[in-house]
Amino acid sequence: MNSYLIHEAKIKLDELKLKEKRFSDQISGLNSYKGWHLEKSRTLKSGKSYYRAVIPGKSQKRYLGTERNADVINMKRLRYAKEAVSILEGNIRLLEMLTEGYIDTDYKTINSRLPATYRTDITKMESRAFETSFPEEAISWKRELELEKSKYPPYRPEQLKHPALDGTLMRSKSEVIIANIMLMAGIPFVYEVPMFIDGQMLLPDFKILSLVDLKTVIIIEHQGMVFVDDYAGKFIRSIKLYLKSEWMPNHNLFFTFDNAKETLDVRQVMSVLRKHVCPDL
Repeated sequence: MNSYLIHEAKIKLDELKLKEKRFSDQISGLNSYKGWHLEKSRTLKSGKSYYRAVIPGKSQKRYLGTERNADVINMKRLRYAKEAVSILEGNIRLLEMLTEGYIDTDYKTINSRLPATYRTDITKMESRAFETSFPEEAISWKRELELEKSKYPPYRPEQLKHPALDGTLMRSKSEVIIANIMLMAGIPFVYEVPMFIDGQMLLPDFKILSLVDLKTVIIIEHQGMVFVDDYAGKFIRSIKLYLKSEWMPNHNLFFTFDNAKETLDVRQVMSVLRKHVCPDL
């Protein structure tokens, strides 16, 4: 299973836990109906139903009336909430087993599980393996950009901790998800190629060659910490720099974002790639 699908599973897990809590709170609020059993007393030919309830500790049944009766409504809500919680708890257990038991198949993870004798640095081999699906123009473009990148030492290399499928080390898991989507789709890109605007260096997260014409280049900048004040300020400064160049937002420059839970919705990435890079994605 792809890493970004596991990422999506974790997002779904959070959603299910929130739903489960809402329904559990609803059950607590309807606790006064605990043990009540709802029955239909009769149904008219018109389809209109009338209800009665068996109440704990009382042998006599209590007539409630139609489905508009508040007690009927609350008993139905309680039963629905209990069924929802039962289903949600089962789905939560399944997703927890999936996400906790999943082992990434990236180079770093697999290599670390090998006996020391068998470990080797095959990062460059893996990177070249993904190029086999590229058109010749894309291979030339990518290698030329990689050569340009090699002229500069990496910025804060200690922050490069997360490997993509081709072995490229990146600064965040969300960036890895974006990279892996492109790698598996055969989309040529280079990570953090230094470029200069107004005498200041920028490190665009992804420079991407469009497969539409094999000429157009776009940039995707991922903003993973915009909820942190210092990071947000850095983001604004980079936008000001971009606006001094030929890179224009929503034309050849695109931004993706993590949400407040530090997770990425991959639909942001897919939308940009389908429109500007690979329509068949």
